[in-house]
Amino acid sequence: MAYDGSQTIFEYAASSFVFHGSKSNDNLADFSINQTPSSEEVASLRLQASRLEHLLQVMPAGVIVLDGKGIVRQANDQAKALLGEPLEEEIWRRIITRSFKPRADDGHEVSLVDGRRVKLSITPLENEPGQLIVITDLTETRELQARVSHMQRLSSLGKMVASLAHQIRTPLSAAVLYASNLTRKNLPENASQQFAYKLTDRLKELENQVNDMLLFAKSGEQQVVSQITLSELFESIESNAHAMTSQEQQTLTFKGFDSTASITGNLTALQGALLNLIHNASQVTPKGFEVVVEANLNNGTLVIEVTDSGTGVPNAIKSKIFEPFFTTKTHGTGLGLAVVKSVINAHDGVLNVGDAENGGACFSVSLPCNTDNMLTNVA
Repeated sequence: MAYDGSQTIFEYAASSFVFHGSKSNDNLADFSINQTPSSEEVASLRLQASRLEHLLQVMPAGVIVLDGKGIVRQANDQAKALLGEPLEEEIWRRIITRSFKPRADDGHEVSLVDGRRVKLSITPLENEPGQLIVITDLTETRELQARVSHMQRLSSLGKMVASLAHQIRTPLSAAVLYASNLTRKNLPENASQQFAYKLTDRLKELENQVNDMLLFAKSGEQQVVSQITLSELFESIESNAHAMTSQEQQTLTFKGFDSTASITGNLTALQGALLNLIHNASQVTPKGFEVVVEANLNNGTLVIEVTDSGTGVPNAIKSKIFEPFFTTKTHGTGLGLAVVKSVINAHDGVLNVGDAENGGACFSVSLPCNTDNMLTNVA
């Protein structure tokens, strides 16, 4: 049979099947690349090649194939729409310079020069040097998530107003009573100090409730983010955390915060979230006992655990404690842990609660560490 292009078609289809990892590789195993196929085989392979090419072009994600030298050998229409042309026969590193514009708040995504945000998935090719890059446009997804989050916060704020009207009434009435007692003439010094202390205590309770409301309202908003090292995070919470536990005559122990790991996020928001967890741990830990805050790295994830020496969280309420307005305390809005969860979620993290070995509770915060060279670590 003459070499009229049939051999080329066969090689293209065969390599495409290997490249896409198709189960149809088994059907091609009986052939040798140097074997001349029959006309029926050529027609079948031509059809398969056409299908693969069509599939590549209609994929909603951008697909780029690099050879072993980092040169683009193939790119579908979506990749060209995202990164611009030309792509084929271009060096990938030059495309990075031309089409990407990373921002400080990208995290595990990457911004393009036009402001769109994409996710890159990089996979080595099979049986040949080179890499497959899949580019997913997450711009609309992130905008939709932001709108849904905004609507959820508005709904929660409506509930919060009703809750606060009830929660504030009690400490406010008590504060007014103590203040009026302080105006009494000939009030003994010890009674005056007692009323002043109680007034201050009630006012602090009111302040905490208002702060909870403000934090919850702001927790889903876009915040200024930057790269944060673990040591910076430790320094931002150390003094306030020690003040909390010292006041309750407890021991506070930090472990593992000497790592060079870093994350992308809002330092103020993360500081508030961790201090909230430490404050909760201190509230349930008896005097003379220990609160432990430990940081570990696990497969590219920063895990910070806050362990108390209390009685633990009952299984019946573990699934409820992160819900807004749920509380087991006599006073409070029930927003503390809801704020923490919202902040951690905004950082693409996870907040969990478990049982500590000492019988207390262990709150675990998992945050993705920064991954350097996400763009350039190919080919």
